[in-house]
Parts: sequence; structure tokens; C-alpha cells
Amino acid sequence: MNILEIHLLTNSIIETDHFYSKILGFKSTMKSDDQIAFQIGTTRVYFLLSVKIQNPIYHFAFDIPGNKLGEALDWVQEKAKIIEYEPDHYIVDFVNWNAKSFYFYDNNRNILECITRFDLKNTSENDFNSASFIKISEIGLVTADVLSFCDNLNSEYGLDFYEKQPKSPNFSVVGNVNGLFIVSGKKRNWYPTSHKAGPFWTKVVFENNGKIQELFFNSRKRS
Repeated sequence: MNILEIHLLTNSIIETDHFYSKILGFKSTMKSDDQIAFQIGTTRVYFLLSVKIQNPIYHFAFDIPGNKLGEALDWVQEKAKIIEYEPDHYIVDFVNWNAKSFYFYDNNRNILECITRFDLKNTSENDFNSASFIKISEIGLVTADVLSFCDNLNSEYGLDFYEKQPKSPNFSVVGNVNGLFIVSGKKRNWYPTSHKAGPFWTKVVFENNGKIQELFFNSRKRS
């Protein structure tokens, strides 16, 4: 599975534009009073202005080259608040996933993640900068019934549980090493923070087995 687009809510187009274009250096591909989009590697990220829903908080992850995690941490640390998973510890080792990552906040308090997946063998000889972000490889979705939702992803989109993550009623992962839906139960904390996961409107465009598909999540609660 490859994530081609994600569409999220924000309470400020101006502040989101400043963070992603001026601070992180991503190219804006379109901008209006109520929407802005950025090209981040092979993924396009849209932020839509939300007036009624205050402080929508999402979790999503960027794939970065497998040999650039420390360099990426130094680069991001100059621009955004890095999230500790323990006092003075930032890089998390996901042994079962053969991956390492760190987390940081954007202007919306979204929980962003830079992750290296060593199975992909995607190293780079270039200095780390905004062009080093390969794609968005994870997007979090929050629901009251995790396992039923994951079963629906399987039946409607042909997506299986991720083989490296045991499934559970409060947290499960669907997809493969190229792209993942991180499915959380309501009010579970987004790791490694104390922010409660909430079911905010999301649209995802993704490719799976050569077919481009769209997922509209919580579509009745967009405005």
C-alpha cells in the first residue's frame, strides 16, 4: 500500500502554511482561504480549514532514508519541538518492525513521526533536508471498535493486518511496510504523548495492488 494523499483539518491555514513551507521547507502546491496543500516526497498533504471542530489532532509518519535518522533528528530539532519518549531520550527502537523513529509536533499539535524502515533499504548519500522526506507512510485513524473497523478495511479495500504488529481491540495496524493505517481506540494516548486519540475527519487516497482507492473517514464531521 502506498499513501498518495492525506486530507486533514486545521484551525489555521496561515499558521499551517508558515510551519510547513517556511519552517520545514515543503513546497506548497495550492493555497486558498480555506485549503492548502504540500508535496512531501511522493505524498500530497492537504489541510482544510475547520471552524466548528476545535483543535483536531492527528498522527502521521514520514519515511526517511535508513541511514539518516540521527541527522534528521538534528535537522528537525532546530525547527520544531521534539517529543521525548523518556526524559532526554528521543529515538525509539521498534525492534519487531525493524524500524527506528522520533516524534515532533507541528503548529497544530499534530504528532508527526520520522521513521526509518530498515527492510526498505532506502539509504541516501545526500545531506538531510526537506527533500529527504520520502513519503507519508502512516496515518492514524481512531474508532470505537478497532477490530471491526480493520475487518472492514480488509473486506472493502483488500488490506490485511500488518504482519509485524499483533492485533488488539484497542490498537491494530493494517497495510504493509510501504504504507499503514494506524488504528487506535478512542481516548487511547497517541504514543509517546498524553494526547487522547480522537476520531477526526480524514480523507486518504492510496494505491493497493495497482488500484487507486479513496477512504473517507468520519465524513459526517468535517466542518
